Amino acid sequence: MRIESVSSRLYRLPPTVRWEDSTHHVSAIEYVVTDVETDSGLVGTGISYTTGVGGTAIVALVDDYCARMLAGEDPLAIGRHWETLGKQLRRSGTGLVQLALSAVDTALWDIAGKQAGVPLHRLLGGCRDVVPAYGSGIDLFLDEDALLAHIEELLALGFDWIKIKVGKDDPAEDAARVAAVRRLIGARRRLCVDANQVWELPDAVRHASALAVAGADLVWLEEPLHPEDVEGHASLRARVPLPIAIGESVYTDSQFLAYLRAGAVDVVQPDLCRVGGFTGFMRIAQLAAAHHLPVAPHYVAEITLPALCAIPNGLVLEWVRGGTLGELGVLAEPMRLERGVAHASTAPGHGVVLDRDALAPYEVDVESVRLLDTRAAK
Repeated sequence: MRIESVSSRLYRLPPTVRWEDSTHHVSAIEYVVTDVETDSGLVGTGISYTTGVGGTAIVALVDDYCARMLAGEDPLAIGRHWETLGKQLRRSGTGLVQLALSAVDTALWDIAGKQAGVPLHRLLGGCRDVVPAYGSGIDLFLDEDALLAHIEELLALGFDWIKIKVGKDDPAEDAARVAAVRRLIGARRRLCVDANQVWELPDAVRHASALAVAGADLVWLEEPLHPEDVEGHASLRARVPLPIAIGESVYTDSQFLAYLRAGAVDVVQPDLCRVGGFTGFMRIAQLAAAHHLPVAPHYVAEITLPALCAIPNGLVLEWVRGGTLGELGVLAEPMRLERGVAHASTAPGHGVVLDRDALAPYEVDVESVRLLDTRAAK
């Protein structure tokens, strides 16, 4: 079996609800969908994404470069392709390259599952068929009453894990919001918070200390600092009694290893589309396992589900209100989610089947691109 062609399309989909956190407003999610066709007739579908900027660059990397490199190659030599493509593309940087590599890698693993006739989570390790999911939202802009109404909707969907945004200017306001949510959900359910890199270390200590004494029993504090500040995260973790979660803005296994060696993280959160697909995700999950730490991946629940089910240290899947592929209406076969538990697909491959008729190809409108003042979100 050989690769005949690699081709991508770019789609731009607005969240079904407003998304605004401590640093930015997301008006649309860009999805890159890559098809890898083989001479046997098997076709693998790959997925990558951005939060509104850079999708055309990913398409160019995949179609102008990866496609030529992969033509005529064995699609099942996934590890070799991941290493070879990565080494050649990373001369151009890291972030966009990892996103492009993810589009290719997820497609190749889809082919591998289909060729073997098994669901991908079993091919990758098969540790379980179901995982818990948590209800998440981009909700910092909501006042307390609206926030609690949002949480009630998540509870009605069956979630026993909840995550909200923090990052208000006043630590007392963050603490009050978190305490109100804890009162609503009760002591049994799990509560996490996400700061989206809003603080420098002194402010992070001040805010995290306020959260720690709010009596909310938090499972983790996510992305309190800039993702390159490994030492800052280690210092914060040593100074406040809250577990620290990082990973959605970290792109390589070497970067994750730096966090692990520094003792700077408690919960590892790789984003499958930002770390080079299933291959990159599995490498990072193994590093976390070697350090006896859990993995709670970031975003794109449907494509991430088989990877999380494959590993022994998988903790929980993120379901982001307004941004799942199912909510966006582009899946022919929606992910099965029952009472806060996600069930892996039983179909061969990764199980993400897109409704192509529901997707309209997007061409960037340069007139609509504007420099946004990220401070406005605060």
